[in-house]
Amino acid sequence: MTMHNAGVICLIVVAGALPLSLSGCRSMSVAADSSVIDASDGDSSSPVSISKMGGEIDVAHAPHGATLSTMGGDIHVGDVASFAKVKTMGGVIAIDHATGPVDAATMGGSINLSHVEGAIKATTMGGDISARMVNASSAERDVELTSHGGTITLTVPKDFPMDVRITLAYTKNAPKTYEIIDHIGLEKRESPDWDNSMGSPRKFIRARGRVGNGLNQVVINTVNGDVILKQE
Repeated sequence: MTMHNAGVICLIVVAGALPLSLSGCRSMSVAADSSVIDASDGDSSSPVSISKMGGEIDVAHAPHGATLSTMGGDIHVGDVASFAKVKTMGGVIAIDHATGPVDAATMGGSINLSHVEGAIKATTMGGDISARMVNASSAERDVELTSHGGTITLTVPKDFPMDVRITLAYTKNAPKTYEIIDHIGLEKRESPDWDNSMGSPRKFIRARGRVGNGLNQVVINTVNGDVILKQE
């Protein structure tokens, strides 16, 4: 089944391989178990939208943005401009280069955002998150990273102005100790008592701090994982 809305390349994959040759659409082939799309071919100025019932998605270039979702499988994007909104019910998400904002979510798997110039929102129910923001600018670019079980690493430009709020929760039965690692002098506090309100008893390490005028809100939350905040 293929749908075409004005201004959007839209693929809904149910089964088999679907060649697309509708008027206004770029010719491409999509299989149910994998998708390899290069939307820089041709002269279309439309964003790419792919929704799959299962299987991986691989987009090499999306110069006008991408909305990608699969019910189960990895998602990889090589180079995307304008925006990227990606979601999988279970799998790894990797974006090599994004010049606009990124919104990435997986129900189970790691998220790796190698080179992002816009705002970042990344959420995983279980897995590590690594995000690298580049090119400090005067535009507001908030960052929100959440893992319910994994290490979070955020790298920002050295002169990136931000207001930082980090919460690291660790459970009583955690296999190791966890910490917040930074080199910008965040103020850290650890809760003295075990909190039993969320199932497994847990304590919290919280860190707060500001760089420059604090223009950008940086919020990081994880459970049973380290938080590493780096400047470069």
